Amino acid sequence: MQDFVIDSKLLAMKELGEHFRHSLHKIPEVSGAEYKTSAFCQDVLKKAGFKITTFEGYTGFLADLDKDCNLPRIAIRADMDALEMNDLTNNEHTSTHKGLAHNCGHDLHMAIALLSACFIIQHKEKLSYNVRFIFQMAEEKAHIPGANKMVELGCMEGVNEVYALHNDASLEYGSVKINNGIMSSFGTIWNLSIQGRAAHSSTPHKGLDAIYEGARILMDMEHIIAKKTDPFAPAVFSCGVFQGGSIPNGIAESALLKGTIRAMDGETDEVLKNAFREIEKQSELRGFKTQFSYDGYPAIFNHAACVQRLVESAQKVLKNHNMLFQSCEPMSASEDFSYMIEACRDKKGAMYFLGSGNTQKGICNYLHSNPYYVEDKAILVGAQIWINLILSFGK
Repeated sequence: MQDFVIDSKLLAMKELGEHFRHSLHKIPEVSGAEYKTSAFCQDVLKKAGFKITTFEGYTGFLADLDKDCNLPRIAIRADMDALEMNDLTNNEHTSTHKGLAHNCGHDLHMAIALLSACFIIQHKEKLSYNVRFIFQMAEEKAHIPGANKMVELGCMEGVNEVYALHNDASLEYGSVKINNGIMSSFGTIWNLSIQGRAAHSSTPHKGLDAIYEGARILMDMEHIIAKKTDPFAPAVFSCGVFQGGSIPNGIAESALLKGTIRAMDGETDEVLKNAFREIEKQSELRGFKTQFSYDGYPAIFNHAACVQRLVESAQKVLKNHNMLFQSCEPMSASEDFSYMIEACRDKKGAMYFLGSGNTQKGICNYLHSNPYYVEDKAILVGAQIWINLILSFGK
């Protein structure tokens, strides 16, 4: 850790941070059902001395450290859910839950938050304001209540600024990437159901081919991207599921398509959604019963003042400032942390990317890849950045 400025007392907690991540990595849970994960984190924070607030029917919770209820509050968010994938890491802390894995590194996010919290409460006399750690359920799936539900339940009440990080194992551990302004895309998961009319394949004129109609719609969307969106405004359309038909010698009566659309600005996002609605109408004119539905997240817009706070907190940790990347490209993926920033006073909040790879160990993998390895040394770096941010808040 010679490339980083880590408090000696935090450095002494290195094994505790690793214990947190390894324990959580073993018990990945699906979005909205993070019961063991939530219980583990609550237990750590309750024993440390935080006030825990839970919400009936949901796994998300709040951990508060109050200095004075009349003072402002800073909040740190950590997401808890895992992915429905087999864990191929094959090491001593591989997932014990079949078909589930922390291949987006949320175990690392939680470990960093837990270690930061354990350090902060031991030095609470240095605090100038109140602190909240938000442990959020269901970041991965837009159709399951996640950050939006946490906001509805009151996680942002009394919060003046809110922050989050996301690991990236394709970056060397300790690297920091942040952008002033947009940090993630408008992301939408869409579903398209098409109901046609079945017929024998020898008499196609008597049916309405739902598979053919689905293919036509996909080509129409590609045309929209190419001809209806601003060429200087990035847009991505994809179809990951196309199901239809049941027999080889029949005209498919129905089809189901699922995919995503992503944009870097609200106008392009609306162009894409409107295009789907128009295509839906056109399909119905051809005799099909076509239904389009979607769920998604708004883009993350980092607040300039919060970005500056994060940059200053990171600069205190990184001896090599070449590891700090400002004005980076926003991620094309989406993140529901945007709901928390939108709900914060003056929309003051920011997210940054923390490198969690290690090329010397061969750790250089992208989010959701399998296996997904991370460098545990990133725990100390991430925790120190949060600690610097929290202790400097209001000064």
